[in-house]
Amino acid sequence: MKTLQQVLTFFYEKWKTKVKGFSKNNKNIELTKNKNQQIFDFPFDKVKPQQLLSWLDYSSQGWIILSSDLTIKFINQKGLSLIKFIKYKDVIGKAINDINELEVLRNKILYSRKKDFPISLDCTISGEPISVNIVRARKKNYLILLESKLSIESIKKRQNQLINDVSHELKTPLTSLILIGERLESVVSKKDRYLVKRLKKESKRLRKMVEETLELSKLESSEAFNKNKKISISDLVMESWQTLKPLAEKKDIKINLLIPTKYFISADIENLKRAFINILDNAIRYSPANEEIQIEIFKRDSSVVMRVRDKGIGLEENEFNDIFSRFYRGDPSRTKFKKSGSGLGLSITKKIINNNKGFIKAFNHKDGGAIFETIFPCLDKDL
Repeated sequence: MKTLQQVLTFFYEKWKTKVKGFSKNNKNIELTKNKNQQIFDFPFDKVKPQQLLSWLDYSSQGWIILSSDLTIKFINQKGLSLIKFIKYKDVIGKAINDINELEVLRNKILYSRKKDFPISLDCTISGEPISVNIVRARKKNYLILLESKLSIESIKKRQNQLINDVSHELKTPLTSLILIGERLESVVSKKDRYLVKRLKKESKRLRKMVEETLELSKLESSEAFNKNKKISISDLVMESWQTLKPLAEKKDIKINLLIPTKYFISADIENLKRAFINILDNAIRYSPANEEIQIEIFKRDSSVVMRVRDKGIGLEENEFNDIFSRFYRGDPSRTKFKKSGSGLGLSITKKIINNNKGFIKAFNHKDGGAIFETIFPCLDKDL
């Protein structure tokens, strides 16, 4: 662990030299041991090695520390992920020669013994392009720094591809489970039928989750978007409401639409209708029976705003942002409407609205109930 301390001290001394020449208001400020020492000096002698290692474990860069015999003494979580390992015990204590993913570094490490400066190289580890820095410390110990060379865009593309592949593979067996459940329902005893019904219910919920995961993945890659068209936002809201009207009638919920005039936006109509249906469905779900949902559309500066307010119990403060997260589902005890959702509906809604150059947020009304507010650029009527 002394090796790690020496490495950090080296970088610290380099940093302190640069800071020493810092100037403010054209007056040089010299950092001496008597002045500002408490601000800039780091007490390495008082920090335990375990504490330093715990900090490094959360680093966004991969860290590997080798002993003089090229045995791995430390690797952080990022380093594990870059060499495609899961458990520390599979790596710690092993020689670098015994790990195929790191064999490419061995010759470079041996070569670095003849050098007094770090060696940098680009290589491929576990099929991924990696930037490597090898630093030799005293007593022939080594620090290896690993960093992925994949761009954020390519990483996101890989993630979406993985989600698509897994979702497609899950669709067929889930459909089979639903069909098996329907067949079992007619042959099992009455006392066991509730188990079959639960099987069917959970299978359908999982299938819906898979379908919506695929849909969200397409939305994030913009594959599902058509050419935008000019549309009256109030007309689109009314079309969405008509789709949900049978559901609202079951709870005797009515709509109160406040629109002083028509406002137009540019949008992918089919996708935005899906988003509006999700917002209205959410309002119906959390509204008590025999209440009304208030929809207000108005202009604010150069934007058109739509507010949907239900008369339910409202949201907790921590839910204002969380409800748009993937797989988030609110506390079922907060509503009498027992509907099993996938937790992806509002994530899809937010992505659709964002892709249509809009913005959505949620908050509570002062008199009770939750409000979902969407904002879009307003088009001129004559366009």
